[in-house]
Amino acid sequence: WGYIDTTGKLVISCQWKDAAIFSDGLAAVKNEQNKYGFINKKGELVIPCQWKVADTYFSEGQVGVEDEQGKCFHIDKTGTVVEKC
Repeated sequence: WGYIDTTGKLVISCQWKDAAIFSDGLAAVKNEQNKYGFINKKGELVIPCQWKVADTYFSEGQVGVEDEQGKCFHIDKTGTVVEKC
């Protein structure tokens, strides 16, 4: 998956196994190892692909993620764990 602009021009190359819409300036993406991370609108990976599951919408600057052990967390837009679910 990749991203196009409103004119249909490719702006972020097709390099992701899965990709969500942008929310609060970031989008969840899935790499070839089936791990989720988040990119900004420039296509830069700002939160590393390390999560087994990731929600697609940020709310109040946080998003839910789950690790390989099934533990749930809320992280902020820098990837810092804010709280456990």
